[in-house]
Amino acid sequence: MLTLKGEHIYLRALEPEDLDFIHTIENDETIWELSNTITPYSKFLIKEYLEHAHKDIYEVKQLRLLISDFNDNAIGLIDIFDFDIKNRRAGIGILIHNSTNRAKGYGKEALALLSNYCFSHLDLH
Repeated sequence: MLTLKGEHIYLRALEPEDLDFIHTIENDETIWELSNTITPYSKFLIKEYLEHAHKDIYEVKQLRLLISDFNDNAIGLIDIFDFDIKNRRAGIGILIHNSTNRAKGYGKEALALLSNYCFSHLDLH
């Protein structure tokens, strides 16, 4: 999807192969305060989540996408949450996991790509 491809990164749907990356992020206590997480997640629970990640945003009211560079390295995650079609709004959460990838513009580019997607495909404002 061209909407989700930028100059340095692209956003893609989660795949079963992302299990270890997501498990690492969800169990990184240094970022729990950002997500209100207070307990660790097992690989089993994350695997179950990935099996249902294909569900429609209109049904589950959220969408999580992986931020990847063009060498297919996972950089982070970006989420749409509290999707409210009636009021045409949603929240966005973003995480660039490895600190060496921060302050390089990846988050800004991911946010611009996702915002464009929200405006053009989900009719949010």
